[in-house]
Amino acid sequence: MFDYLLIPITMVVLLLTLAAPIIIVYLFFRLTAEAFVQVGFSHWHAILMVFGSLVGSSVNIPLHGGTITSYPPLFMQIATQLSSITGVSFASGFHPVALAINMGGCIIPVVVSLAILIKCQVSTSRAILGTLIVAMVTYRMAMPVANEGILLPVYVSPTLAAVCGLVLARRFQAAPALAYISGTVGTLLGADIFSLLTPGVLAQMAPPEPNAPSLTLSIGGAGVIDGIFLTGIIAVLLAALVVHISHPNYSGPLKCAED
Repeated sequence: MFDYLLIPITMVVLLLTLAAPIIIVYLFFRLTAEAFVQVGFSHWHAILMVFGSLVGSSVNIPLHGGTITSYPPLFMQIATQLSSITGVSFASGFHPVALAINMGGCIIPVVVSLAILIKCQVSTSRAILGTLIVAMVTYRMAMPVANEGILLPVYVSPTLAAVCGLVLARRFQAAPALAYISGTVGTLLGADIFSLLTPGVLAQMAPPEPNAPSLTLSIGGAGVIDGIFLTGIIAVLLAALVVHISHPNYSGPLKCAED
């Protein structure tokens, strides 16, 4: 009897094992699309932005031809003056680095943030304030790691962005939109751009091997599932969850003017 029962049980377990990745991908896609809906976009626009972000995460646009091994002269002059004031010295040269901008982790989040500001009822001044808060905190917490890049604890940006959205929003419907802008643009500025512009950071990320190939640093890029992309999604979902819990009578996302 046990042998007869083992066959269907094995088939069920096998089917669930095969279906698990599909279910996970489907749930991830639905959650990310729902995040864009919560900031005021239609379902079709949300699906398009999720697909574009995932595909664009593998596209890196070079900022210049070849690699760089030192800071520009003007940057060196300013940094030298600051060094004389602070007493902190840094290396002017560094391991060859190729700089790029990631499509899915930088360009698309910035475009989406601008679209939210233009089409949706979001305060520009409050969005700037939330962005600066996230930028300052992520800049302080970002860590340059040799041969890897600039790392940041995954929970910092989305949690901080959600709090900024909830605290700064004049209307609770605007909290998810403010959270998205604060999280994505703030993390890009603080963890990526400000860190790269800090004297000595590029030298700290050099590979330990002196003859190692050049290091490619992509602003906003962190693999297939991009860190900036996830920051915006998680921040929106956290803010929307708090909004729906604290205002149970509210049943819809922030609507754009064109809707």
